Amino acid sequence: MLVRRAVAADTQALTDLTQSSSAYAGEYRAILDGLAITPAQIERGLYYLVEDDHGGTVGYYSLIAHDDGLAELDLLFVADHAQGGGLGALLFRHMVMVAREHDFTRVRIVSHPPAEPFYLRMGAQRVGTQPPQGRVTWTRPLLELSL
Repeated sequence: MLVRRAVAADTQALTDLTQSSSAYAGEYRAILDGLAITPAQIERGLYYLVEDDHGGTVGYYSLIAHDDGLAELDLLFVADHAQGGGLGALLFRHMVMVAREHDFTRVRIVSHPPAEPFYLRMGAQRVGTQPPQGRVTWTRPLLELSL
């Protein structure tokens, strides 16, 4: 599968994929309330996506640059029907490659609690927790990946 840079025309597909994620059902749904990917976000960040053979978006991630050699994995989503086939790992490895190309030395991940085991398998280390804030009423694992 080909990973490509997202463009402004992809915003609706990225938003739809995010909003349809069953990983955020129940108590976790609040974090997605009102979330929409905008052209400005795509312009500011490093957004990459994967399409299936029919041109449908099946996964994406976004990486946000910080000033101190740190990048943040802001979003990583794989369509429900595409999970379990290695697409998340493909996107993660691509994110690492992009982070290195931009001379980041580490990537911070504020993880969705059920996704923590995936990030640990991919080499991230737990460095703490992110306390609840705003509409997020649960503690989230704080992870870091050294590059």
